[in-house]
Amino acid sequence: MTLLSRAGGRWWLAAALAIGLPSLSAQTLNVRPDPGGVRVSPATPQFLVGRQLDKLHNGASVSFAVQLTLLGASRTTALAGAAGRFAISFDLWEERFSVTRLGAARKSASHLSALEAETWCLDNLILPSGGLSPDSSFWVRLEVRPEEANESPPLGEDLAVTLARLVELFSRPPRLGETHKRADAGPFRLKDLH
Repeated sequence: MTLLSRAGGRWWLAAALAIGLPSLSAQTLNVRPDPGGVRVSPATPQFLVGRQLDKLHNGASVSFAVQLTLLGASRTTALAGAAGRFAISFDLWEERFSVTRLGAARKSASHLSALEAETWCLDNLILPSGGLSPDSSFWVRLEVRPEEANESPPLGEDLAVTLARLVELFSRPPRLGETHKRADAGPFRLKDLH
């Protein structure tokens, strides 16, 4: 008899309440207009925390898969999406982060605080909003998963293959012990964004 059947299927609710759900705080996401789309930024560090931050402080580099989704008013229909992979490292002497966007559009930034590093990652993803009217309500979903070493594609991998990997990564349920952080922010209207 498994723990799930013995506990009547409610063990996960008790565990989530005891340790906190692995989610991002929607109140700490900022959404702003951009020509042809919207951009998202964190108001406080969201994913450079916990186990991943400990790894960085111990000298390891950590790769994250980040996905943004533009959702309709009901949050059931995806209208647009953007995804990317980012490698982050921490300079122990300067106590600053370096970030590299992986894939064909490879670029980097360094000497960043945790908030600046996360903002840099999200600034490199834009959600197209071309089909959205200024009066339509929409939501934005941010999902972040740290990648394990065996999940990372080779550095020279084709961009289409990388996008396929990101779709697979975010489509499957999190594995035991895996941190999958998610936040939905909204509702917003394009005409109200500044």
